[in-house]
Amino acid sequence: MTSTSYLTEEAAAARLAEYLVELERAEGEGPDRFRAAFEHPPAGMGVHEVNAQAVVTRVNAESLKLLGYRQEEMIGRPVWEFAVMQGVSQRAIEKKLSGEKELKPFVRTFHRKDGTGVALLVLDRLVRDGSGKARGIRTAVMLAPRTA
Repeated sequence: MTSTSYLTEEAAAARLAEYLVELERAEGEGPDRFRAAFEHPPAGMGVHEVNAQAVVTRVNAESLKLLGYRQEEMIGRPVWEFAVMQGVSQRAIEKKLSGEKELKPFVRTFHRKDGTGVALLVLDRLVRDGSGKARGIRTAVMLAPRTA
């Protein structure tokens, strides 16, 4: 994993935003290009997607590495199950999907498979269908920068 301790939270959030834009661009270029961008993010960045029911539908190897899970342990499960504050996470995701909550960078503590917690900087983007309705959320994560 690449250390993010040298980055400010703002700089780290900007890197996540750049990666999400790259994923959107790659998605427009076709499924092979999207798959390559999803599976090969910048060092230290994970990404996962959830559907409109907040169930994990896709997760890349870097997210799995950050949390210590295998793909089959995450796919098909509600994403809030991996957050330390599950109720808060569930309500926030529901509000994001309904358009009630602004999508901005934040730090959240997640459960690693080994039972420890890990603070991740998180940035979400809505994934929309052809009519503009939210069909899910694409989330980029990285280790949260350390504050002084």
